[in-house]
Amino acid sequence: MQSNTMKLLLLIIIFLFGSIIISQSGLFSHTRLDLTENKLFTLNDGTKNILKSIDENIHLKVYFSDEATHDIPMLRTYKNTVMDLLNEMKRYSGSKLKVSLIDPKIFSPEEDEASQYGLQALPVGDGGENVFFGLVGENTIDTVETIPFLQPDRESFLEYDIAQLINSLNKPDKKSIGILSSLDVMAHYDQATGKSVPAQVFVTQLQKDYLVKKLPTDIEKVDVDVLMLIHPKELSDKTLFAIDQFVLGGGRLIAFVDPFAQAEVIIPDPNNPALAYQAERNSDLAKLFAAWDVKYDAQKILLDEKYALNVQTRQGARPQRHLAILALPEEAYNKKDIITRDLSTVSVAASGLFESENLQDILSSSLLATTKNSEVMKFLIDPNVLFRNYQPDNKNYTIAGRISGAIKTAFPEGIEGQDKSTLLTENSEPKIVLFADVDILFDQMWVKSQNFFGRSVFTAFADNGNLVTNLLDNMAGSPDLINIRGRKNSARPFTKVMELQKASDKKFREQENVLKQRLRETEQKLNQIQREKGQQDRLIMSQEQEQELKKFQEEKLEVRKKLREVRRSLDKDIKDLGSRLKMINIGLIPLLISLIGVFVLWFRPRKKGGKYAK
Repeated sequence: MQSNTMKLLLLIIIFLFGSIIISQSGLFSHTRLDLTENKLFTLNDGTKNILKSIDENIHLKVYFSDEATHDIPMLRTYKNTVMDLLNEMKRYSGSKLKVSLIDPKIFSPEEDEASQYGLQALPVGDGGENVFFGLVGENTIDTVETIPFLQPDRESFLEYDIAQLINSLNKPDKKSIGILSSLDVMAHYDQATGKSVPAQVFVTQLQKDYLVKKLPTDIEKVDVDVLMLIHPKELSDKTLFAIDQFVLGGGRLIAFVDPFAQAEVIIPDPNNPALAYQAERNSDLAKLFAAWDVKYDAQKILLDEKYALNVQTRQGARPQRHLAILALPEEAYNKKDIITRDLSTVSVAASGLFESENLQDILSSSLLATTKNSEVMKFLIDPNVLFRNYQPDNKNYTIAGRISGAIKTAFPEGIEGQDKSTLLTENSEPKIVLFADVDILFDQMWVKSQNFFGRSVFTAFADNGNLVTNLLDNMAGSPDLINIRGRKNSARPFTKVMELQKASDKKFREQENVLKQRLRETEQKLNQIQREKGQQDRLIMSQEQEQELKKFQEEKLEVRKKLREVRRSLDKDIKDLGSRLKMINIGLIPLLISLIGVFVLWFRPRKKGGKYAK
């Protein structure tokens, strides 16, 4: 007996000692089993690559008001989700990532720190206490990046936001954005008016975070991190070749073409002003599109009745819906793409479309798309003419998208003066986003300007600016960052309970409609009786009215009783479901485990006289 006890103690000591060695050595530190349905604790490969490439130590500090959120369970639950994700990231960083959780209590130095970092404070309660829930990242050279408030409704993009923050701290140098445009989007001096013209607002936004350069339209070599082509017209083969080699060498390209750019100003000829109205306002990259297997017709414009905007075509005229000027709502976006995250409305004007026989392979996903109420036709200025000839063709068309398949050069023989030994001919993973609209970038499509004490203040009425910001944040980041996609939320709704509630609400509404209909019928009968009575007897309730009123009251009580029964039935169904789940989790599962244990013990070989009997 004493020998068996010693063996048991020895096994316990060996187990504890082995557990300590394994936990401290990190032998299985990267070995995890994620059994959640949506793989909530599994990082994207792009995120892992970013974490493994961290060059210097980065400190991530989560400021979370613990005491102030006692009555806000949603934030407390989401805090655990954030910390779990950060700790998982810490494991892959090779000790280069430090994670801290800080409680900025009221009137504390930590609260002052959170305010100094610019974290957003939400007031709660009557005591004026603030709730902080933000993320601050710092590197060794005192570069600071923040997420002012970690909103639970952005959980699907949490991994991307944090990975982007870490990547910015790891590589704090500003990326360069080259704008090659046939239109004036940068600040410039207008010789015709003799006035300085400010840059388009989207350029001003980009200049806060990037080095924005204006590139000549005859450029022969592209040397920027991201190239923006805006309404490219009549580009020479040397310039097209420079763009071709740029993307084949891994460069990032965002191209905006248009079949009818309203932003393009045609200066009229004094001798023949009518020519300005007949001038072509389209742009194309025909030679490059052909090599990339992208179909685009610079003469076709997309119309959509569902998303048509009211516009004023001339001074004093009544606003009319214009089939070519569209306000695209959330349902028109690919919500899985980082670029179109959190967008509400995007405005486009006389946009074109992209088509391809292998559209799914070439443009992997539509960033913006119209409904099946759309039609393709030549552009006409008069909205009435557009409606007169409008015939939907029941197809979805792509206004913008990513090229994801392999592409080849548009110049297989190179060009004159180019050394063929350096010619790039193919790229299997190009970083290209195409837009079939140029007006989407211009102020008149998404912001209003107001004079505030001599200063221009811009108010956005559409999300075009946010679209461009998201686009550059994604395209200017590391290749790993571009490949990160949104993850599913950790919230698991009680779908069965929701189904029961929907069924009950439907019954409740039906019964409620019955009650309202009976009420209307009774009131009509009472009014009819009242009209048939004489003028002097109208204030006196007749026996017929009393009977009708009594009948209605009885029906009303009966219907109310049925409504209560419906509600009780719902509560009973939900309670029964909860009871069954409790019985399974609390009783059935432990009982099943116990039975398995008894089964194992019952059939285990028994020891007899120093030997095991079978």
